[in-house]
Amino acid sequence: MLSIIICSANPDLLSEVSRNIDETVGIPYEIVAIDNRFNPKGICEVYNRGAARSKYDYLCFVHEDVKFATSNWGAKLVEALRRPEIGLVGIAGAAHKPRIMSGWGAEGLRERFVKINLVQHFKREQREPIHQYFNTEGESLAQVVVVDGVFLASRKSVILEIPFDEQVLRGFHGYDIDISLAIGEKYQVAVLLDIRLEHFSEGSLDAEWVANSWKVHEKWAHKLPKTVVPITKRERINCEKRTYRHIIRILKENGAYGLAWKVLHRGELMQLNKLTYLKMYYSYAKGYLGSFRRT
Repeated sequence: MLSIIICSANPDLLSEVSRNIDETVGIPYEIVAIDNRFNPKGICEVYNRGAARSKYDYLCFVHEDVKFATSNWGAKLVEALRRPEIGLVGIAGAAHKPRIMSGWGAEGLRERFVKINLVQHFKREQREPIHQYFNTEGESLAQVVVVDGVFLASRKSVILEIPFDEQVLRGFHGYDIDISLAIGEKYQVAVLLDIRLEHFSEGSLDAEWVANSWKVHEKWAHKLPKTVVPITKRERINCEKRTYRHIIRILKENGAYGLAWKVLHRGELMQLNKLTYLKMYYSYAKGYLGSFRRT
């Protein structure tokens, strides 16, 4: 009934998650694990290959460093995917995707726009795990624009119709936003809040993330921003502004600060509020010139 596709780079993690799936999934399933340790391929290519190999009608793409904390989660997932209007399901997502380059989260709009049921562990920091649960409307299945790639699920027919873009995205970042927007052109994208997942590593916002995120936003610039809930102009401004400040930090850490001007210019702050745009531009220019003075 459910094909679970895993891009694997660690046999021990694969063994652990396979055992956990067997104990919790609650329905007939198969695991399609693709060993990506040697001559590694991008995750889009791996996921497309896994979808082609799968024998069941429902597909779940999941990282191997996770643990399912909900019993019989497979039945809950299949019930959601049987709805013909639903094309993609995740366990974390946002109901607004700004035009500006960003991850899946809606910076500055967390309370009402983010839908998530995830326990996040930290391996690079000495921090306690955080159970992130945002569901202000008390929904079981919440419509969103984009979902996080730690867990993606769809019908096989949808993925064969709208595959992961392995031509544009050849690494391990950006695929979740891209497939969300692609499937969202024809179907609804949703977060299933009845499944709780534990994730044992943080995302890596490295140079590859920057490069692939930029590619995704170039590809979808003509379709963004996109939202599936009412949003005010002030909320859109706040999201763009907060997101830009977040992105600047990432660009600085990866030696790509020069890209910050393009990121700001491709957003919608100029159209929404010219004064705010100019303040962001001044902040960027000051930081850019300051970097020359320090060298």
